[in-house]
Amino acid sequence: MSDIALMDDVVVAALRAFTLDETRSYAQQVHALLRDAIVRGALPPRTALSEAVISATIKVSRTPVREALAQLADERLVLIYRKVGTLVAPISVSVLEEGRFARSTLECANHVELAQKITPAQLAEIGRLVDAQREAVAAGDVDAFFVWDETMHGRMFEFAGRPHVWEMLQPMKRQFDRVRWLLLDRVEDHARRALHEHEQILAHIASRNFALLGASVAAHVDRIGTHLPAVRSRAPEFFVD
Repeated sequence: MSDIALMDDVVVAALRAFTLDETRSYAQQVHALLRDAIVRGALPPRTALSEAVISATIKVSRTPVREALAQLADERLVLIYRKVGTLVAPISVSVLEEGRFARSTLECANHVELAQKITPAQLAEIGRLVDAQREAVAAGDVDAFFVWDETMHGRMFEFAGRPHVWEMLQPMKRQFDRVRWLLLDRVEDHARRALHEHEQILAHIASRNFALLGASVAAHVDRIGTHLPAVRSRAPEFFVD
């Protein structure tokens, strides 16, 4: 079997479970599908993304696929080579650092301010989200842990009155999320360590210990850098300097 055929098989396997919602934008759905497959490593770096193969697999026309790929190129998740084709981009370490800096800076500021005004109901909801993460860790369910992790961080921005800041961060942290997924999938006990850090952050918010909260948030986000050598050694093909 040729390399092209093997890559097409990877694309089909990653996308075949997709179900189209005819009431929503096709381009947005295709973008979300491809983005999530890239972030979670189902479409690894340098995988060729054929408009024809994607279109046939998920049963949409090539126009929304082309629009989705253009958006992914803007987010640095794919590389489009005119007259050659489109490839999944490797993780750029320099772009990864930009995402880490943006997230660390904004989350530290947001969460410290949140701790000053959080309500008991909001605190209880964050506690339930941490409980859901704990259940996911116990079950070894990496997918669920990632979802509950993202939900918790998003709600903390919402509770501070800044939901659009979290949305603004999304394109900036795509490479960051790709590494988080590799850590969850390939580095033993990473989810358990992340859960412990979330428990610490929740405790510092509840006690309004602003100094320890800021330090804990920064350490939590910066943990990616600590584990980067380990994940690069396990998946070198995912990275480029």
